[in-house]
Amino acid sequence: MLGVHASPGRDDGPGIEPQHSDGDLEQRLAGCQADVVIVGHTHVPLDRQVGKIRAINLGSVSNPVTPGLQATYVLLDADAQGYRIEWRCVDYDWEAVICAIKQSRHPAPSFLISLMRGERIKSSDPGWLQAGRRAENQKEKETRAYHNARCRRRG
Repeated sequence: MLGVHASPGRDDGPGIEPQHSDGDLEQRLAGCQADVVIVGHTHVPLDRQVGKIRAINLGSVSNPVTPGLQATYVLLDADAQGYRIEWRCVDYDWEAVICAIKQSRHPAPSFLISLMRGERIKSSDPGWLQAGRRAENQKEKETRAYHNARCRRRG
């Protein structure tokens, strides 16, 4: 197993993402001597077999950018006979994080809050985020208003 941030040999810049072709992924994984390469950086979950290499992007537990804003991670169980990957997706209390951000003295609270609300989506340019609005139905608006009121009462 090889664990890296963006892709083998790169700590930043374009990472490994679902929209990449097998050819693009083979190029990013070229020279790896591992059977499994685990990456992060883009926060977008991925599990793809490319040639002899299985590429896995864990997603994110602290800053999910999936449509449902669920935290994602994997459990790796390995022994002499091989390995097994088990995906985990869990609900994320992003409203509690938004409350904490509002109460902090972070220099960019509006940017972080927009991430927590799902208002930033992945662009077609790997590794970058662009502004975008997540569609909100009436239930989401009511839930957000309730949580915002709860947040105000806390502090």
